[in-house]
Amino acid sequence: MSLRVRRTSIAAFAAAGTLVLTGCSVTTPEALEEERLGCLVSAPAGFDDHSAGALTLEEAELARGARVFSGTSSQRVSGGSATSAALDRMHRNNCALTTVIGPGGADELADFAAAHPDDLFLGVSSGTDDLPKNVLSMDFDLVPPAFIAGYTAATASETGKVGVVVAHGFPQSERILAAFDAGVDLYNKEKDEDLPKAESYRPSSGGAASANGSPRAIDDTRDAGKDYFERSFDADVDVLVPFGSAAAMGVVTSADEKRTDLTAATQDPESDDEGPSLPKVVWYGTAGGFSKAIVATVEPNVRRGLRTMFPDWPQSKNPDEVAPAPKTGPEEIGGFRVADRHYWGTLDNGGVRIVAEDGFLSRVSDAGRGITDLRERIKSGEIDPEKG
Repeated sequence: MSLRVRRTSIAAFAAAGTLVLTGCSVTTPEALEEERLGCLVSAPAGFDDHSAGALTLEEAELARGARVFSGTSSQRVSGGSATSAALDRMHRNNCALTTVIGPGGADELADFAAAHPDDLFLGVSSGTDDLPKNVLSMDFDLVPPAFIAGYTAATASETGKVGVVVAHGFPQSERILAAFDAGVDLYNKEKDEDLPKAESYRPSSGGAASANGSPRAIDDTRDAGKDYFERSFDADVDVLVPFGSAAAMGVVTSADEKRTDLTAATQDPESDDEGPSLPKVVWYGTAGGFSKAIVATVEPNVRRGLRTMFPDWPQSKNPDEVAPAPKTGPEEIGGFRVADRHYWGTLDNGGVRIVAEDGFLSRVSDAGRGITDLRERIKSGEIDPEKG
């Protein structure tokens, strides 16, 4: 007897017991429910990436507490073959919903889901529309936020040099780079005349920063992120915007280390020198309180996405997280009520947010107001984030 069938039999036995005991006017617990595991696979930074992995795991745990799932299981993987092995293991554990986070395992997810049409899967930030019918998807439009990030980076820069980098395979990579540059260009058009122009940094060839083609696309590893940070900072770039998983963690970790070293080296009370410009980061992921280097955050609203897709997901009174009412009734898929098979988070629908963090930007005149203004100008159609 399979594990799933055995649990169903136990539930039926408990239900029968309840009927007998009810006839004797004895209060009894509810019948045991069949186990529903929520399983997650993330690569390469895993679930401590302060980004989509961490946000999705947090939501899965929230759902477990609300009994959407009876339990959760998560695994960090290093590549395609490891993703396939993890999917096979989770299939054998009768996972009710298996989620694969990031573009790194998208191909393996598609192949495995096609081979197991009775299972239900969810791809988060996979960056592809070519998925079988039993794969739900959640993605985010990062082009407008990248434009705002470019403008914000230029506002925050003290050296006049800012940079953006994407990990190989990251969704919308080329469009993100172009939008960032357009944001910097708009800053240069609208800045006060007495302020110097800002420049989008493009590293020279060589090193991890130029691996596999574009000088602003790097391998999604911590070492590649660290190498990119060092090369950029040595070129006087003081604000970086990394999009990726492990590579982004390498950038922000290096920025924190550099800030610590520079701060310790310049703590001379008798010196009139203001010290070197400290590195700053516009982050893609969770709120940036985990790093003093983070001056603004582009946050994918994973919570809103899941609440939009699954009506039974734990809801919220926070208006930024309340899911809109579905236009049609939810359909039953794999034991879940699903209102939206494919969620596309945007600035317009609240699926992506960009905010100034406390600290440096709070001291920059009108920084928070500038972000809000740009967001509204993009929404109104006044600004095309890919052209400026």
